[in-house]
Amino acid sequence: MPLKIVQLSDCHVSAAPNAVYRGIDPRQTLRSLLPAVQAWAPDLVLLTGDLAEEPSAETYAWLRAELDPLGVPLLTLPGNHDDPALQTRAFPATALEQPLSELRGGWEIVLLNSAAPGRISGVLSEATLNGLEAELGGRSLPALVVLHHQPVPTGSRWIDRYPLEQPERFWTVIDRHPRVRAVCWGHIHHDFRAWRGSVALLGAPSTARNSLPGSSSFAADEAGPACRWLLLGSDGSLETGLLRPAGSAFGQNQPENQVHQDAGEGGG
Repeated sequence: MPLKIVQLSDCHVSAAPNAVYRGIDPRQTLRSLLPAVQAWAPDLVLLTGDLAEEPSAETYAWLRAELDPLGVPLLTLPGNHDDPALQTRAFPATALEQPLSELRGGWEIVLLNSAAPGRISGVLSEATLNGLEAELGGRSLPALVVLHHQPVPTGSRWIDRYPLEQPERFWTVIDRHPRVRAVCWGHIHHDFRAWRGSVALLGAPSTARNSLPGSSSFAADEAGPACRWLLLGSDGSLETGLLRPAGSAFGQNQPENQVHQDAGEGGG
């Protein structure tokens, strides 16, 4: 059976139940997605940063209480809006200075912390990069690498101003290890799919407010909240697409939202 993963990103929730984010209620949009996530029955949930808009112990506690009923492991990493120390109290399985690695379903999932205090753009420390090198060099399983900031331009100028800085250092490590099948991230607030050789490049939409791809400034996408699903085969194959709230006019699991990669397959 393939490993089933859901990636939730950029929730932007606050402690105040009536807080507004970009004109919407981020608590409500997250809650609207969770029945679809529950029905999809993931084995694992990835939370890829900007969990909080206003980080506080109460914010992360609320989020944990909402997600615990899924009954699956929750692996997280910080975004530029998060407080890593507070986040880790609610979510102990959080990537900080060293990568967080999970072996499951014949895959290795490696989470990296690209958030740095006082910065919107992303940074991977020497310790993180060295840890990534050690993780990828130590096994032969297909690997999924996950971070918050985009390591490639996405074509949306408003967010491409705040990418992963010095991405070539990251790609130097990734390129040395062909077992990496995909790199996933959050931060960009829209679906993104591309290839770097045989590596699938996957940017996630937000559970709160999304922007239309290719925009020079944030342009609200009326398709609403979404999250990414991934099916990881034990042979190294990968399929992915989007989940939306039940009853959404934009549907779920639509073929145009899917990437399929057979084991060893390259992309273009």
